[in-house]
Formats: sequence, structure tokens, C-alpha cells
Amino acid sequence: MRIHLFLVASLFSCGHDSSPTTDVDAGNVDAGNVDAGSACQTSVVASPGTVITTTGPVTGALAGSVYAWKGIPYAAPPIGALRWQPPQPATCWTDALAATAFGPECPQVGSDGSVEGDENCLTLNVWAPSDASNAPVMVFIHGGANTQGTASDPLYDGAQLATTAHAVVVTLDYRLGALGFFANAALDAEQPTHVSGSYGVLDQIAALQWVKANIAGFGGSPDHVLLFGESAGAQDVFVHVASPLSKGLFSAALAESGGSYNVTLADNEASMQGVVNAVGCSTATDLAACMRAVPAATLAAVPSALGPLDSGMRYVPSIDGHLLSSDVQSILAAGTQNAVPFIVGTNADETSRMVPTVKTEAGYEAAAQGYYGSAASALLALYPASSYASPQAALVAMTTDVSWTCSIRYDARLASAHQPVYRYHFSWAAPGAEAMYGATHGLELPFVFDTFGTYNFVPTGSDSALSTAIETYWSTFAATGNPNAGSAVAWPAYDASTDPYLELDTPIGTGSGIETTQCNAIDKLEGR
Repeated sequence: MRIHLFLVASLFSCGHDSSPTTDVDAGNVDAGNVDAGSACQTSVVASPGTVITTTGPVTGALAGSVYAWKGIPYAAPPIGALRWQPPQPATCWTDALAATAFGPECPQVGSDGSVEGDENCLTLNVWAPSDASNAPVMVFIHGGANTQGTASDPLYDGAQLATTAHAVVVTLDYRLGALGFFANAALDAEQPTHVSGSYGVLDQIAALQWVKANIAGFGGSPDHVLLFGESAGAQDVFVHVASPLSKGLFSAALAESGGSYNVTLADNEASMQGVVNAVGCSTATDLAACMRAVPAATLAAVPSALGPLDSGMRYVPSIDGHLLSSDVQSILAAGTQNAVPFIVGTNADETSRMVPTVKTEAGYEAAAQGYYGSAASALLALYPASSYASPQAALVAMTTDVSWTCSIRYDARLASAHQPVYRYHFSWAAPGAEAMYGATHGLELPFVFDTFGTYNFVPTGSDSALSTAIETYWSTFAATGNPNAGSAVAWPAYDASTDPYLELDTPIGTGSGIETTQCNAIDKLEGR
């Protein structure tokens, strides 16, 4: 009954900015990951707004007291022969790159059902206070089931977070869907590691290498880097905590509504045969060549699951002996992870926008049976409809706990034996007509980035205070590895015996144990 977690629609509908970026010729590249440490030659001199990076100078734009640099290539375009290769170094440029427009989003199915984006999408964005010097760095990985989403979404605009936190904020795009996670024996044979897939996560590592080499020029500290993400982005954060390839690239980690993967390379290769069949390459004598000739839009259009309760193709990184030696939970249990301070947390009503509408107890029971099969009867006993306001509320509670609340508690317990851990529970609910969805999946994001205005939501004073508090906890954690500072409500360190957590609501509070009885029973059902 193991369940994988992915980002689906949050309370606020998200738009996309597909502004073009300056193309960088892939040039000649060596096999292997990006080497972000070798500098390129330029006659441009650093000045306010212009930073000399290892691949060339970039010039951003000042808005208020924050500079923004957008669409900076952190790796070569993964096109042509570089499709389904680990990210390669970007070719140097000598003149200042006008980094004032977002790069294109990676190919994906948009809200209207059509494919949008461009395969040349490995860019990142930086926001920094104009007076930043050795400031903490906050690198964000967007969610979207490793299939959708983009760093250019206005929800993730880093300007206000950089201002409130006095931090350098970085967002990045990485390969999605089949272009980012396709695994096949024909591709294994091309690599000295003899593995394929997980390219989207390798892209994230390349971006972190770029940050390590360059962020000081933007006023950030390469020694104080918080890696954080939401949903699938948070699952990828778990991978980085577990992977030896990410060692030394961040000093703290934070997973918003994440979880841990447990999919082998062999499992992924078997699943990805569906991609081969869908694009007409199943009988090709040279499968790799056939697949690389398929248009990116065709590959992006292959149907996939978007949520933990959906069925269908799932694009996830592999346990391959290279990126991951074992499943993430086993690595956490063994204590062989990158043992940086770690924040994990979930929302109170994660699945409220994912489950179908059920109006009767019979409908609730049928939905539970469809999701959980033989385990449904035990779960229905734990979540009787009579204990909730409605059968719908019971279904949301059950699916939220199974997919998020209880699995995150288990991950926190494993990790806390080897690294500092802090747990939060976000329970703020939107007012008015949206109150029926409670603290739905992704609802904390406009609080993290203070991007309410993008979605025409006017926060109250207490809402704004909660947003400022979250930004301060996150940035303090980036700077020190401990979220506590000043007069803020004290956030207790996680203890597996008492399960303490910070309640993110108005007002902020603390507690001990979230759905403890249910989670104890679910752990037994899961065999953990």
C-alpha cells in the first residue's frame, strides 16, 4: 500500500510565464555532470546588478531594494544528443547576459490540455537584497508530480521572501516527465554508471553545484544553503538528503508535504516501456535513436498520474546504485544520509481537492475500497463516517493521513535518530467559499513566498503575520540550521517518543502527536 506523493492543484490557480531566454549553444561537452567550478574568461567587470559567474557575466534588474536575475543557464540545453544524458556544462559567454526574463518552462501539458514549454529549459533565477553580503541562501524545487510546474510560476516569485528574510532566493527548472525520468536498458548502456533515468534530479544537483560555485557573487553564503521544496519537489529534497551525489551542496533541508521514494531502476524501466509503446518506438532496432527523434511535445503528452490517489504512469527517480543505493527510508534508518538539519511537515487537509465528492456513507466506503483494496475495511474502522462532519470529511482525513501525515511522521522518526529534525503541521484554512477545502495541498506556498497578491487574495493582518513568521522560521533555519530566533513561538526539536510539532495557524502554537492512534494503526498496515 506504499503511496507516492505529487503536487496537484492548490487553492490558488497558477499561471505560467513562458518568456523566452537567451539560447546558449551546447558546444562540445565532456561526459558527466556539470563542473561548475571552472571559470570562463570575460572583459566585463562586476558592478551593481552585474555578476561574473563561472560561465559568464549576468546582469539583472533592480525592483525596489531587490535585484532579480532570471533565466540564467546552469547547464547546456539537454537537446539532440544530450537528451537523456546527465546535465552537461553550459558553454561560456563573454558579454553580459541580460538576465531579465524567465527561461522557458520544461515541456509539459498545460491547463488547456496542450503541450507548452521548450526542451531548452535548464535555467535558474536569483533574487537578492541590494545590500546582501554572505546572506543565507534558499534554493526552492517546485512540485508538480515531476511532470508539471515551473520556476517562473508567479507563486514562487522570490522578491518578497528575499526582502523579508534578507536572504538570497533561488528557483530552478528541471527536466520533467519522460524527458526527465525516462529509464531504459538502451540508455543504461550509454553510461559508465550503467544507469538511466532520474535526469530531473541530476539537473537539480547541477543547479546546486552552480549555486555553490557562484552564489557568493550575488551576496549569498555558499556555506549556508537551505534546500527546500514542495510536494514532488519535497520528495526530491528527500532524495538529496539520501544521495551521496548531493553531499556538501546544502547545509539544511526542508520538505513541505513530501515523502520518500521506493522504486527500483528495474521497476522504472518496466513501467517506462509504456512510453516506448506510446511514441511508436517499440519495434525500433536502435531504440535510443528512435526515442531521441521523437518530438519533445509528443513525449510530454504521454499520460501520467498527477496525484497519489491517481492511477497511471509515474515519473520518479530510481534506486539505481548511483543516485540512490537503497530506498530513502532504509537510508534514513541506517544513518548514511547527508545528516543536515531537516524540517518536514504536512497540511491538515492535503487531499481535499484530490478526492471525488462523496455524499453518502456508501459512496465513502466505495471510494475507500477503490483506493485501498483489502486494507479498506481496516481504514474504515479507523475513520468511521459517524466521527466526522460528513462522509466527505472522513474521506479527506483518511487519505490525508495515509498519503502524508503518517508517512511523514515515520520519516521524521527515522531521520531524527541521526540528524536534527523539526516537524510542522499547517492548518490555516481559507475563508469564505474555499473554507470547505481546509488546509489543502500547497496552501502554505503563498505564505512562504508572500505571493497572495498574485492570486487576488487580500490577507488579513493575522494572515500576513503568519506569512512573516513562516518566512522568518525558514530563513533562520537557512542561516543557522535551527528555525528558532528572537521572540517567535519556540519550535521544539523533534523527539520520536513524543512527536512534538509547530502548529502553523493563526495563532501559531505547538502540540504533541498528530492523529497518533490512526498513524499507529496505519504504520502496522504498512508494515513499518
